[in-house]
Amino acid sequence: MLFHPMRIDERQRDTTRYAAAIWLGVTQLLLVGVIFYRLYILGQPDEQIRDFQAVLAISLFGYMGLQLFLGGIMPNPTWKGAVVMYVVLAGAITIVCLFIYGWPKVEEWTNTWLPALLGPAILVVAYMAIARLGHWRIERQIERMSQ
Repeated sequence: MLFHPMRIDERQRDTTRYAAAIWLGVTQLLLVGVIFYRLYILGQPDEQIRDFQAVLAISLFGYMGLQLFLGGIMPNPTWKGAVVMYVVLAGAITIVCLFIYGWPKVEEWTNTWLPALLGPAILVVAYMAIARLGHWRIERQIERMSQ
């Protein structure tokens, strides 16, 4: 044998997962800090940090997607909750953009209103779908174990 045998119980496994999740969150926050530093302190153009933004997006959405589907423990919103989530997200994005850029021209709606209204809708629908699939997956596993 190359390794000593290990007996890992649920507490050790949960503690390890918790520590790994915290460290992943810390590294994601540090990556956000690097992006903001390069954008606003060093004044680099947005195009020069697309790679950092892509890695951060893949990391964040990948982690959340895996937690939703494989864990099945994140909140599963009702339709009313989904509408509230959408209104809050779309409203926050719209208000912030209006403060930064001002009221957009009507002919520029595909660059201004469409992303602010369609983006949150895609996020909320994707969250609901993955959360429900993960919840159903866990329920099926529990049913198989009880039979």
